[in-house]
Amino acid sequence: MNAVRFSAVFLPMRILTHCLATALLLTAANGASLSDELNEADRAKFEAGENVVVTVDKEGAIWPEVRIYRKVKASAEVVTDLFLDYEHANTFISNLESATVENTPDPDTKDVRYKVRLPVIFSISYLVRNSYEKTPEGYIVRWRLLEPPFAAKSAVGSLRVEPHGDGAVICYKNHVEPSTRLIAALRGHAVKEASKTVAAIVAEAERRQRQRTAP
Repeated sequence: MNAVRFSAVFLPMRILTHCLATALLLTAANGASLSDELNEADRAKFEAGENVVVTVDKEGAIWPEVRIYRKVKASAEVVTDLFLDYEHANTFISNLESATVENTPDPDTKDVRYKVRLPVIFSISYLVRNSYEKTPEGYIVRWRLLEPPFAAKSAVGSLRVEPHGDGAVICYKNHVEPSTRLIAALRGHAVKEASKTVAAIVAEAERRQRQRTAP
């Protein structure tokens, strides 16, 4: 299978803001910053504005869960609004043709149809349920595949966004279970795609933040 095709599995997480790999979810009880989950070396990378990628093997699963921490020079509100801006997602997500809300089970839940261009001439679509929650620490969006594309059996993940200094921290987590072990060798490619997803989210969020605060 062409490795490029499988990158489509990650687009719901890219749209964060399909699917930004991600971070540990902390409880309100401990009151700690999400960045406190990082070791000293990773925290230095985080403070330098780099992606910090962690993979967690799941028992019986073909691929690991991917977690990514990233600092963003934008408010938590701007980052979260970006993820929920389905209409314009194709303006900053490569290969995405459209993201269309097909159903709204409740005010904080949307079933979104993503249509993705694949090499060379065809497209695929899949349906994802995104659920939004305002938390004491910030915001969280959780997702799961309702109608998987051909390469995935299932996918679940979340994006946690919290204030951090004069900006925010993104905590992106995703676990995709491929439809067959034949594509297990694409594990490394999948991690790279998840990292690109978060980078795209950050770039667009920071652009929108600059636009919002421009005189």
